[in-house]
Amino acid sequence: MKRLAGFSFLAVLVCSVAAPSQEAAVPTAHPYYPLKSGSEWTYKVQGGPIKVKVVGIEKVAGGLNGFKLETSAASKVSATEVVAVTAEGVQRFNVNGLTPDAPILFLPTDLDKTKEWNIGTKVSGQELKGTFKIDKESVTVPLGTYKDAIHVKGLDMTIGAAKTTIEYWFAKDVGIVKLKFSLGSQDATLELEGYTAGK
Repeated sequence: MKRLAGFSFLAVLVCSVAAPSQEAAVPTAHPYYPLKSGSEWTYKVQGGPIKVKVVGIEKVAGGLNGFKLETSAASKVSATEVVAVTAEGVQRFNVNGLTPDAPILFLPTDLDKTKEWNIGTKVSGQELKGTFKIDKESVTVPLGTYKDAIHVKGLDMTIGAAKTTIEYWFAKDVGIVKLKFSLGSQDATLELEGYTAGK
């Protein structure tokens, strides 16, 4: 359980970017991360499966609807987060009660133009720096093969003095189908084995 909670915190730290401008037209959904009440993803990971579920909607900065997600293992909640679709893309606004200095972009809206971005921010006093890149590739997980998955990768990141890497694979109309991260001696790979669309 502590390992999973640590993973969720890490995912927040390694995905930060500057706060978005809300002046542009804001989309209400992202085709590569369908956020709806009741949506649930089940992942295969060492130590047993974990589930991520959209459990409610909360207002976030800018008056946007944020989706509260709970991560659980063995029916016990190990982490929470609030994410919202903004003009820039899907961003995290809170994780485990921590609010970053700026919302955290982890999936851009324009996947053709946004191929790379640098980051530099603080979460709970820890400085985060690095570069993310995006490409498309085929990925196979227990639930199936996704030929045009969006691969978001940060391979040269730092959290304080520690080096870390993180990679996401997003599939259209499904969401995160695979995730890998490493931080020091810790590493994990999550692969999707079940998905239930919400309403």
